[in-house]
Amino acid sequence: MFIWDFNVIVALSLGLALTVVLAAWVFYTLKRRRPAVLSEQEFFKQCGFCGFLYFDYSKKSPGTCPRCGSYQDR
Repeated sequence: MFIWDFNVIVALSLGLALTVVLAAWVFYTLKRRRPAVLSEQEFFKQCGFCGFLYFDYSKKSPGTCPRCGSYQDR
């Protein structure tokens, strides 16, 4: 018969808890869908006149370039 020592009980319980936490972390990480990196490109604009690259989050149809102030139709 095996004698259960206090150190063995603590080691087994910590090992089991660590295994459960690690399995849950892996499960939820793989389950979660990450947004595509390419979704940021829809806000990325380039001015047709001065060539300045900028982010336009406003979604207004005739946007303006922050550097030269010209209207952008795209």
